[in-house]
Amino acid sequence: MKLRIRKGLFSWQLIDESGTTVAKICMKKILGASKIICDEKGNLIYTTDIVNLPAKTEVWNYADTKKYVIYKNKKPIAIANLKFATNPERTKVQKFLLRPPQVDRMDVETLYGNWVIERQKNNGVTISHNGILLGKVTPFFTLKPIYLEYKGQYEATFWAGIYMLIEYMMHEDDLIVV
Repeated sequence: MKLRIRKGLFSWQLIDESGTTVAKICMKKILGASKIICDEKGNLIYTTDIVNLPAKTEVWNYADTKKYVIYKNKKPIAIANLKFATNPERTKVQKFLLRPPQVDRMDVETLYGNWVIERQKNNGVTISHNGILLGKVTPFFTLKPIYLEYKGQYEATFWAGIYMLIEYMMHEDDLIVV
């Protein structure tokens, strides 16, 4: 299935090939990363958020790291771990000295297994599970419309949640100038 992502000021609509809105993403609060995902009838299905982790307490938990989460009924159903591009010395790659490193990939633990979301050189994204391509998003940061193409075995609202995790990932390295 191919969905067009139509961005509004504070919301996104996922529209199928017949022009019908199949999912809508809205800001939970005017300021903040949390989003709500509704089905075509406006029923709340999922919420997404960025979770900043505290100081190191476990093997996977490092200071200043983040996880992206999809919640259903306030319970996490998908948790994404960020992976930054590294060079042979295993340090983070930065194109510019003042710019934070880009997120190269996300490993997402979902109800449907572990998914891998990878940024491509053209700023498009691929989504795979066990080496099988599940979907892709056309390049971000262009003047062309953004499309999410996926295999139809998962509901559109779940794909809207995955798209929101990808949106978080693609904007992780944005500079905030005050």
